[in-house]
Amino acid sequence: MTRSDGAAPARRTRWTLRSLSLRSRITIGSTVIAAVVIALLVVVMRLQVVSVVARATETLLDADTDPYVATLEVDSNPNLSPPGNAQFVAVVSPTGEITLSSMPGSLEQALGSLRTAPAGTSVIDVGKSEYRVVIEHPVNQAGRWTVVAARNSQAEAIVVDDLTTTLSFTGLAILVAFGVASWVLATTTLRPVNRMRREAERLSVAPERAELPVGPAQDELASLATTLNAFLARTRQATERERQMVSDASHELRTPLAILTTQLDLASLDGDDAQALAAHIERAKNSVARLSRLANDLLTLSRIEESERRSADGATETATAWSDLGDEVMAAVDRVRLIASAKDVTVDFELDPPVAVGGSGPGIGGGTTEPQYRLDTGGMAQLVTNTAGNAVAALPRGGSVLVTWRTTPGEGVLQITDDGPGVPESFVPVAFDRFTRPDEARTSRRAPDAAPGIPMPGGSGLGLAIVRAVAERAGGSATLRNVPAGGLEVTIRVPEVRTTPSQAR
Repeated sequence: MTRSDGAAPARRTRWTLRSLSLRSRITIGSTVIAAVVIALLVVVMRLQVVSVVARATETLLDADTDPYVATLEVDSNPNLSPPGNAQFVAVVSPTGEITLSSMPGSLEQALGSLRTAPAGTSVIDVGKSEYRVVIEHPVNQAGRWTVVAARNSQAEAIVVDDLTTTLSFTGLAILVAFGVASWVLATTTLRPVNRMRREAERLSVAPERAELPVGPAQDELASLATTLNAFLARTRQATERERQMVSDASHELRTPLAILTTQLDLASLDGDDAQALAAHIERAKNSVARLSRLANDLLTLSRIEESERRSADGATETATAWSDLGDEVMAAVDRVRLIASAKDVTVDFELDPPVAVGGSGPGIGGGTTEPQYRLDTGGMAQLVTNTAGNAVAALPRGGSVLVTWRTTPGEGVLQITDDGPGVPESFVPVAFDRFTRPDEARTSRRAPDAAPGIPMPGGSGLGLAIVRAVAERAGGSATLRNVPAGGLEVTIRVPEVRTTPSQAR
């Protein structure tokens, strides 16, 4: 209970300091530091003044004794002049007789002990007073004399105390001025932060795309404003992308749902006609399949974006070897061929493996450092299936598709080329946007038995968007162009990554 009660005030103190404004904490902290520095300076200056005053007093005492010492060193029977006003000087003969003295009575009584003291400076207490004395022992034919000069140390203490008081009041005035200056400086320094705060409050309800103000100085506040503006831009882009996706998805879902509702209504009206009912049900199944493909594509895009966010947060991803991706290319081509057979479309592939280290020919074998890519086999399957499947659906009977997977310095290149009609040039810049489709020249021919789950032109319009998302997740890019000789070419480039053996798959 005692420890708990003792800790509570400390916790309350820390909470009180944390509850203060930043300006107050800056002012208090700087003022406390200044107070410590000023106090140390006052102490150091006091010690220095004490030392200076002591040396000055010793110099004066030496000056008081010098005439007598000089006389006694050459004259054994001197005629000594009395000291000046306010000078405490005494001369004691070798026999112990006080030859000359202007000392106070209490100090004269101590002359006997000072005769035997060594030459030099010392401080003695006589009664309630303290004196600083200088002792000299000149020697002549008569013997060893003693010359003593003294000054009351209270005068030194008065000088030091007065100076200390002056320094203390001066330091206090400086401290107050420093505190006021710190408050004003903190207020001025934090003024841009307050402007940023007010602007941020306005941005939370403002419809326009305003930004936080960036000051002209290249300081920490400007860097903070720049970083926050970049964050706001990314947040707006993400929000607009999500809003656009919801809007587009709603539009895409509305049509098949309306068609499906109509088909079901017609089916209910033709319940007595088995053949008509079967036709309605078949068309309704096709509408459900389209909805299923759209839902699957949206889910795929959502998972890819979530994977990108995890990668941005520092999550590690497993790299995949070139040969493993090549195996998946062959498997994906085989799946596309099932669709292509219904239209008599030829689908081929070519694999161009990396050159073996130390060898002159291609191949994966001994002595090969196999490239690794931040692309898993599932991603490669999506790339091949979406692009090659789209090409098959767009080609007329007897067309051909070529899938190539090769390496170039620093990257892997997946290329899908067909000999179909191509796409309008106006569609090329937006080909990888969500819910975009080319015109009917490339969308009207669909495989009659297209398998669900394989996005095709004329479907959800998300196939190429998924391709770009997969490529960008792997750090690469996807491009599309019309081949001058006829056809369409889609190129996906994936950069090679340096991996440790534990990351390679």
